[in-house]
Amino acid sequence: MSMKAINRIRPELTQTGAFVSQNGRNVMSWITQHLFLLMAFILLALSAACNTTVLLANFNNDTIGSPPSTNQSTGTVTLQPGPGSLTVVAAPNTELPSNKWCKVSHPTRGGAQTKLIGNFTRFGPGEYGMLASLHIPKGAGVVTVGFEASSQSPLPFGQFLHLDFMPEGDVRIDDSNVRFGHFTSDRNFVLSVNLIITDTTAKAEITLIGGSEATGNLTVDVPDNVFRLAQNFGAVAFEVGSLHAATFFVDDVVVTRK
Repeated sequence: MSMKAINRIRPELTQTGAFVSQNGRNVMSWITQHLFLLMAFILLALSAACNTTVLLANFNNDTIGSPPSTNQSTGTVTLQPGPGSLTVVAAPNTELPSNKWCKVSHPTRGGAQTKLIGNFTRFGPGEYGMLASLHIPKGAGVVTVGFEASSQSPLPFGQFLHLDFMPEGDVRIDDSNVRFGHFTSDRNFVLSVNLIITDTTAKAEITLIGGSEATGNLTVDVPDNVFRLAQNFGAVAFEVGSLHAATFFVDDVVVTRK
């Protein structure tokens, strides 16, 4: 992950070599709150030598105001706008650097879902790590990140895990009563998901990264009834379902495979 992703998840601005907090926090306070986040990216960079990047979508080469291009830096994206839209935009918050994001908008309930799918260059069992920058505005409905079998697999389409980012500011697992973590609306944060998929089991460790503005960690097992889908893991989707209305932003989606 590039340093711009680290810059993008902090509200502070850099001036004359020092971090300046808009909330009046000093440098040591910022370090205390965000050091673990910087360490996460450093560890990811150190592990890159033994991992293969199977998806990198950051929209840098796309045109603002247009849909994302199918071909990204690594892998491809599939666009399913339904009654909504998928649009490359400037940063959703003036506190963020002026990088390009994808705006996923499904403004009214009903009709098909609005969905951005990142397709990997390889699929199947393995150890996967995913990072994605998210920005969910205040008042948004349910925002979903789903983990899917590859469209190149012999199986029909299906998700084996999905995360619903709820209006209450926590995360729901697979439409169940299991909920965890906390994220703050109108603030950028990072979603980290590590998946270990073998011939017999599959599990996912889910972490929200963003200091006091996004926190939480949970490990879940993939149920037996969707295990075959997990064995063909090859895509991640950012979407708003047909029963919901929401707009959110996503950028710097990177998936590695070992």
